Amino acid sequence: MKIRINRTELELFGGATIADAVRTYYSLHKKKFPKIFPVVTDPYGNYAAPDGRLSDGNQLYIKTIK
Repeated sequence: MKIRINRTELELFGGATIADAVRTYYSLHKKKFPKIFPVVTDPYGNYAAPDGRLSDGNQLYIKTIK
């Protein structure tokens, strides 16, 4: 399935969680994964839990990346 995080399209396996997507995003950008899980929101600004399920076409935003 394909999702987008901060305008980056990712190809993930079916049944992936938000945590899987964020790890893939950091890996793709060659950034070190933070010790504290970053704040992830949907396009409407709602908090997205790390164990939340994804479906094809989801869009997510990571609030801070260092």
